[in-house]
Amino acid sequence: MSDSKPTSNTSAPHEDAKTQTTCGGCELLCEDLPVQSIKSGTGCTAADKWFGHGDPLPQTTIDGKEVFLNDAIHEAAARLLSAQRPLLTGLASTTLDAIQIACRIADCIDASVDANDYENLILTAPTAIRVGRVSADLEELRDRADLVIFWGVDPSMKSTRFIERFIKPEPHNGNRRTISVGMTPAVTPSSYNLHFPVPEEQHVSLARLVNAHLAQKEASVSSPDGLDDIAHQLHQFIDAARCVGFVSTQPAETTGLVKWSLSKLIQSLAHQKPCFEIPLNQRASSEGGNLAGAGAVCTWHFGSSGAIPRASSSGSMFLPAEADAQHLIKRDEVDCIFIVGRIPRHIKGLLAEDSGSKTVIHITDESNDASFKNSIRLACASLSASTKGSMLRSDGRLITLRPFETACLPSMQNILDKLLDRLAVHTRNEGST
Repeated sequence: MSDSKPTSNTSAPHEDAKTQTTCGGCELLCEDLPVQSIKSGTGCTAADKWFGHGDPLPQTTIDGKEVFLNDAIHEAAARLLSAQRPLLTGLASTTLDAIQIACRIADCIDASVDANDYENLILTAPTAIRVGRVSADLEELRDRADLVIFWGVDPSMKSTRFIERFIKPEPHNGNRRTISVGMTPAVTPSSYNLHFPVPEEQHVSLARLVNAHLAQKEASVSSPDGLDDIAHQLHQFIDAARCVGFVSTQPAETTGLVKWSLSKLIQSLAHQKPCFEIPLNQRASSEGGNLAGAGAVCTWHFGSSGAIPRASSSGSMFLPAEADAQHLIKRDEVDCIFIVGRIPRHIKGLLAEDSGSKTVIHITDESNDASFKNSIRLACASLSASTKGSMLRSDGRLITLRPFETACLPSMQNILDKLLDRLAVHTRNEGST
């Protein structure tokens, strides 16, 4: 049920945009998916999940009862303003423009803000903040690196097209060798695809040993049996390579030492030859691929990518492992959760356990989304098939979405605009009384 007319970004897409589309299912933001493959299966798990929403159309509801969209927006504004401790979360599945408006809403209602970046769960905060990072874009990895080292491989990487798009193509300077450091090989082992099954608890020691070999120094710490031999082999392959790309995923440990030791190794090696890190955040894949965009917009508005206890455009605190969405919900420190886009699975699990004490306001294109007690659902156009706008790839490249279906519902940006206007009206009315 909707009393709103489609806005300008719900018009029929151009004919030349119907053959290929952009997938927002993970941080790779692939721009070359054939539209005709979507219903039959793309061959990519992340893409199939991304496009597997919106049929049938979602409904706009208040506490489970279907209502007109404008009525739901008015009620959502009232509940957001009456909340004592609101939280803005989600964000990674929508566009940069929509995130901008959501951040303005958060500023208006003094909300906590967290886009569910895994590194904001770590007390030591993102590694790049502490020690820096030598990085490059994905195409540079594809075109230049003749040695790619997967450092602590997350098996979920195989559910994306990363290997297909950026590892299998040969670099400009000849053949490519890959080395997987971790218990799971990223690429099927062969003479050119080596695998060293090193458990995560030894990754810090291994990075230090390789660094010692590069500096031609004795290791300052003792190493487990066989680890020095692996470090020696890695040093030989690195020494023979012209350009080295390290691909890392989020480790399970939460001290930040694994990421720190790898960053230090890459920084040392970068003084000798072209070398860089491609950090992947596969933990966020199923929630949408615009996590980098959400972090960038939040940083622009509030000074940090998330874990913000109170949004303020004049400057906000950054409290990792304290003001992130998961910890705030677990500690019952929020009474209203404003979710923009698809719900991260861990947030959905926490809300399923809630007795209804928290208000949930959700702008979504998901038709199969679970209904929560004390909730408002604002149904929007499909994020995967009918939304225009841009997202930010994990390496910082701006990617344009290409809708291939005509929208039957207002866009998320349109709904956020109306909600922001309604909040402004409520605020003015309260100020005049």
